[in-house]
Amino acid sequence: PSRSGGPWLLGLLARLLLWGSPGAWASYLRRSSSCTPIPHRMALCYDIGYSEMRIPNLLEHETMPEAIQQSSSWLPLLARECHPDARIFLCSLFAPICLDRLISPCRSLCEAVKRSCAPVMACYGYPWPEILNCNKFPADHELCIAAVSTDENSSSRR
Repeated sequence: PSRSGGPWLLGLLARLLLWGSPGAWASYLRRSSSCTPIPHRMALCYDIGYSEMRIPNLLEHETMPEAIQQSSSWLPLLARECHPDARIFLCSLFAPICLDRLISPCRSLCEAVKRSCAPVMACYGYPWPEILNCNKFPADHELCIAAVSTDENSSSRR
């Protein structure tokens, strides 16, 4: 295909414009997402403390089967109990609570979970994934999901 123009270029430009600004994906989701019950098959987030989630989710999974399949990859890490808030962090992304506005995890929550769980992942040959880059999450002074535990609690569970 020619790289001088055409539909692929328009698609790329539209994506850059839409997702290039902070909060653009969250803004898009507010307009286009729907609330749906968290299915029993989504073991990572079923019975997390709320019953409905938004789809597409904050990881850009467009369908429930995709979200279920991708979330199941994280169950072995949770079984290692690397951080007490790891499940809250992951579910805020895979199964965001259905409120009138989207709430992302706080950067500090991401950093705390990463600090405890990235070394566990590294032991099995997995790097911390770019989709969980903590810099893309809001600072604590913004509306976001904060850590429930303290770092002292998390270090005792490693």
